[in-house]
Amino acid sequence: MIHLKNKNVSPETFLPKTMTIKFYLKPVKSSNSGFKIYTQIVFNRSKAEFTTGLSCKNTDWNAQKEEFTKNTLFNQQLSNLKMKIYRVKNSLDETGIIYTAKDIKIQLIGTKKSQEVLLDYFEQLIARKVSDGSWSKATRRLYLSSHQYLAAFLSDHRAKEVNIENFDLTVIAKFDDYLRQVFWNDKGDKLSTTSISKHHTRVKTVFGDAISRGKLAFNPYANFKLSFPQAKREYLTKNELDKLNNLDLTNNDILVQIRDIFMFSCYTGLRFSDAMALKIEHIQIINNEPHIRVDQIKTGERREIPILNPAMAIIDKYNWSNFRRVKGFVLPIYTNQCVNRYLKFLANLAGLGKNLTHHIARHTCATTILLDNDVPIEVVSHWLGHTNIKTTQIYAKISHTKLQNQSARLNEIINI
Repeated sequence: MIHLKNKNVSPETFLPKTMTIKFYLKPVKSSNSGFKIYTQIVFNRSKAEFTTGLSCKNTDWNAQKEEFTKNTLFNQQLSNLKMKIYRVKNSLDETGIIYTAKDIKIQLIGTKKSQEVLLDYFEQLIARKVSDGSWSKATRRLYLSSHQYLAAFLSDHRAKEVNIENFDLTVIAKFDDYLRQVFWNDKGDKLSTTSISKHHTRVKTVFGDAISRGKLAFNPYANFKLSFPQAKREYLTKNELDKLNNLDLTNNDILVQIRDIFMFSCYTGLRFSDAMALKIEHIQIINNEPHIRVDQIKTGERREIPILNPAMAIIDKYNWSNFRRVKGFVLPIYTNQCVNRYLKFLANLAGLGKNLTHHIARHTCATTILLDNDVPIEVVSHWLGHTNIKTTQIYAKISHTKLQNQSARLNEIINI
């Protein structure tokens, strides 16, 4: 940039500043039919170009109109980009500084030095969010998992040094194909549709952060449709809970403890990790009533949960156990895999006909213990430690028990 007071400024500097903006295609080297859409700024005999982050097939592009033939969403993005460029130009005009097309580009997307390697930026984001307390350790693990999948994908395509601005819709589609084929464990199981969408969502968050920090003009995920199938929350009914509770487990201490661990979460809504980390010091009296006061491992959010009588009975049951006296744990300590293995055995003994896992206890708490007993959904949301009530609303479907109860109540009213 040149300041107006510079003695070397030529008279042509003061001529009207005309600018043209063009959108055009460049072929993608790794694709036979794919093209990236670039922006070219021509301003006062200077030029600058950069990728828009969008891509398409040649047949989907109208070269004369410089727009997509059908996709109105993409065309709107191009229109928005053009408006941003004009706003940058107007802003530079007001400074009284002489500038070039390259300066407009720098103001818009930054210099080459600021163009981050995607994987490096991803790591920096994780470190930053954990450091400032925005993300819990559990959230960090989830993002590290997504980072590993992304790194493996880019490594397979020999593109580990890819810049943020070069990760476009074409690459996202290939990443999606990769996630649908990869095995996530030694058994050869593939990722579920929900898991794939969650990995995409985390990578999308990285680009959103880059935009907010001026590293990128567009989020390449803006027009990538994520698929989240309607979640089905399996839970136990009151009758099924009674069947499980009434099992005669005499002389089998392990099965008794596994059942207690499961039932405790049915009445508290605690996740397995929180239940296993729960210590007697977390049991506190609030407003003359016993509560669990604990910070959730997954979210870091503080929870205060009233202790219902069945849960208190389980707490009292282990007052003199070694794990309570020595280390202060409320419940017997087992791994999640071990608990789930024994729960399947208990489900068979009780004739439940369900693939019982510990997480079903949390769903049972939400549905059978709370919602079926007319606890308001706002209270249920707080009880479960949800940060968004939309998560709780997944449980708020009408159960058969709830339907029967409301039907009986209406019959009483009508008969009157």
